[in-house]
Amino acid sequence: MIAALQILQSGDVSARKMTGSWAGAMGHTQFIPTSYLDYAVDYNGDGRRDIWSDDPTDALASTAAYLSKFGWVTGMPWGVEVILPEGFDYTLADRKILRMPSDWARLGITDTKGAPIRDFGSASILLPAGAEGAAFMIFKNFEVLERYNTADAYVIGVGHLADRLRGEGPIKASWPRGDRALTFDERKELQDRLTRAGFTTKGVDGRIGPNTIDAVRAYQVAKGLTPDGYPSLRLLERLR
Repeated sequence: MIAALQILQSGDVSARKMTGSWAGAMGHTQFIPTSYLDYAVDYNGDGRRDIWSDDPTDALASTAAYLSKFGWVTGMPWGVEVILPEGFDYTLADRKILRMPSDWARLGITDTKGAPIRDFGSASILLPAGAEGAAFMIFKNFEVLERYNTADAYVIGVGHLADRLRGEGPIKASWPRGDRALTFDERKELQDRLTRAGFTTKGVDGRIGPNTIDAVRAYQVAKGLTPDGYPSLRLLERLR
């Protein structure tokens, strides 16, 4: 609230034009007031940091400043869709396991055209829909985009849109359309059932984070399932 009042006091925008979401996120790229104070810039030189204008210049430049502050690496992709080799060890699809693309290539991981990926920097393998969906090799810029929203789907959506604007094609892999995301109550149930089965999620809060993914993967290994760490509806039904 104080930050919002400071924005009005600065004269960058009038109260009538200072529109935002129910949670206070404002402008084309949804800055909260404190982020605005820290990162917004007057890129078009009109004397105002106007992220609300029909002209998105200041909003996009402010977003670039935000991403730069949190470590965006120019020339590095957020991620690259990859093809995993037959027999891939799915326990390696873990955000904590970082290797150079050339090291992943030695395990048979390529881009969708069958070529090795350049050594942009250390990367991990992400399976946002489990072993049956698309696979991505993700880099530091993925984490930078997470500063906006920690949901994998959000980061992939933003990153893929940027790729498409640059002229790249759609995601090649199919998605498990017969599956669906778990509801909040189902996520809590999954965590509870995993913990009671001896695979602790270190809390039952309905949030699928590293602890829950590790517990899912441990359960999958114990039951001889593909250890992709994906909390699917089928997995919950099996636990039931």
